Amino acid sequence: MRVTSAEFIDLFRQKKLDEPLLVNLKTTLLTLLAVLHDAEEKQIVNPAVREWLKELKHAVFDAEYLLDEIDTEALRCKLEAG
Repeated sequence: MRVTSAEFIDLFRQKKLDEPLLVNLKTTLLTLLAVLHDAEEKQIVNPAVREWLKELKHAVFDAEYLLDEIDTEALRCKLEAG
């Protein structure tokens, strides 16, 4: 998971961001992935789960996009410094 890459953590520390927040973010993302997997199976028989799953997927994809952007910035900062 990108949240645990050395560059990501270094950027997090450089910006003096709250490290417990990083741990919570990782835990939340892992939980969401487990919920998505479970909902994928349940959507077959429950249309309400299907709609909820669609919305949750959008939120997870947005979070992954944001993490990609942060990871890219972390790598850019590392290259500029190094």
